[in-house]
Amino acid sequence: MPRGCPRRARGDQPKAGPHALKIIYTRGNRTETLASIATLRKILNRFVAHRVFYEVSSRNKRGHEFFSAKNTFVVGSIEIVNRDYLTITIFDANNASHSIEILNPAAMRIYDDTLGKGFAVSFLSEGSGGVESRCYLRDEGEDGEAIKERSELEKITLPQLFEYLEDITQVDIVGTKAD
Repeated sequence: MPRGCPRRARGDQPKAGPHALKIIYTRGNRTETLASIATLRKILNRFVAHRVFYEVSSRNKRGHEFFSAKNTFVVGSIEIVNRDYLTITIFDANNASHSIEILNPAAMRIYDDTLGKGFAVSFLSEGSGGVESRCYLRDEGEDGEAIKERSELEKITLPQLFEYLEDITQVDIVGTKAD
């Protein structure tokens, strides 16, 4: 299982703050610079508790692919740390030993214009010699277990709900006689 997008050589990594990450929106074809870690967290939290398809790949500028790994999993949590460089770790909800770690990406492309397809992002980084690494994540929908739990409550009828509420809110008053 791949750990994430490969890290650039130490000499190639600039000290990156959150401002170094470019955000490219496919809708409207505009580019912005990341304003804060909170903004990035808000964007990526759309994946939490959702099944996600991912592809981690690396290729040179001529298009020759060095490697590509694909898989799906349910995102349990996302950790974003910005110390010496930006690190994004995406944890598998069902497998504690599986995670994707994205180190010091130069750009994040947001695919938000494809109707009928899930929300998607890709992180891009370039290393020495024209090698480009890409980590693509696409939302495949909510986790089936969470939907099943929610749908059990949704199956209850309105009269059943009122009966249940009445049962749990009724107070049995026990009278006492004064002697």
